[in-house]
Amino acid sequence: MRFWSTACNAVQSRLLLGAGLLCVSFWASAQDNSENTNFWLNAFDQARSEQLVQDGLQQMRSGQFERAERTFLDAMQIAKVNFGLNSPEQRIPLEYAIDAQLAQGKWDQVETNVSYFEWLNDEVYSKDFYEYLNGTEQLSSLLLRASANTENPIAVRYLIAAKNLNWRAVSSIEATLGDAHPQLAPWLYNIVLAHYYQSSLLKRRGVSRHAFRNDADEEISGWTMNVGDSLRISYRIGRELLARIEAIYMLAEEDVPPESRAIATLYRADWEKLFGNDDEALAIYEIAYKRFLQAGLSEAQTNQLFARPTVLPANELHNSFASMLTEQQEGPVRFNAWTPNYPTAALPSERAAINGGMGTEIMALVRFDLHPLLPTGLINNNRTIRLGFNLADLEVLETTPDNALIAERARREVSLLQFRPKLENGTPVPLEGVELEYRFPPQFSVISISGN
Repeated sequence: MRFWSTACNAVQSRLLLGAGLLCVSFWASAQDNSENTNFWLNAFDQARSEQLVQDGLQQMRSGQFERAERTFLDAMQIAKVNFGLNSPEQRIPLEYAIDAQLAQGKWDQVETNVSYFEWLNDEVYSKDFYEYLNGTEQLSSLLLRASANTENPIAVRYLIAAKNLNWRAVSSIEATLGDAHPQLAPWLYNIVLAHYYQSSLLKRRGVSRHAFRNDADEEISGWTMNVGDSLRISYRIGRELLARIEAIYMLAEEDVPPESRAIATLYRADWEKLFGNDDEALAIYEIAYKRFLQAGLSEAQTNQLFARPTVLPANELHNSFASMLTEQQEGPVRFNAWTPNYPTAALPSERAAINGGMGTEIMALVRFDLHPLLPTGLINNNRTIRLGFNLADLEVLETTPDNALIAERARREVSLLQFRPKLENGTPVPLEGVELEYRFPPQFSVISISGN
């Protein structure tokens, strides 16, 4: 009996010691794995997943990309346990995990997780169509970010993937809502923008390389086209899609603002301007001007739309006068450059922005004039000078930081931009003393500018 009592005491002592060591171990683990989180009694509490996402974002901001990747993947696993293997709640931590992998150059893991994201979104389609569209928009922005990454060796493939994803959304809307539904318009415009980005990229590289995957999921090298052929294809597709948007708004008169068709016509003129068809652009601008008046806008309101310089192309599709005016802020025009991969392209949205880890934003304040060049016959051969809108007397007023190399680069970058002409009563007029705040892409630094 005494032996049993002694043995029980010994076992009890070991249990107490073990429990104490276990508590110390849990405490140490909690301290080691979390900076600003609580100790979680339930490791799969969904609130913990949300906290991990916040922790991961903080780690991304401080440049701890590998640690952030693990944090986001842990958050994704908790969402999977709580909501199911194909739950859409995984998409937010998964998107951030892919961002962390992009920052580390883990291209194979990015490919795998992008495919998983697409599978997750396809699973949502049969359950909730609009949730599927939300996921498609989320994945499209992610693919655009990947394509804008200057370190990405297959950046163009992500651009094409984003474009194809938008085509799939268009097909889904056609099948669900009809082939003339107004909700098609912004998705069609996303494809137009993708063709502009593609043409911008081609102007830098000179040829277009194509690749496709066979039935065994093997990448097969395709063929190349010269710049002219590829640009003509992008121009034609963009023109056709913009004409379709115009037709959709015309058929949906009761479901959209009355000026929506005029805005679509305006965007069609912008497209002609971007591809150097200045005479055609002016003719369509005049049609757009008249359609604004027919839609009920006054001459003063219509002139207001053309009074402030606008860099082309517009980074989103507007369908009302009020939404277009929201972009016309006071002070200098602001242009947020997106990426060196797509020179002259503005940042499409905050969701497509790249976290460059830059401490100080690089910008330049410039001033210039915009002068219309009207068609004039040449005496010697009776040819006609094409209509143009010259950017003249460009000067750099200041840069941040104050650097001569930044000023030189700003002159070159701004001189490549194209602007919608100022119209008064449908006629192009000069626009003088334009001030523009040019914000360089986040991947730029003083060192990178000096090296280019």
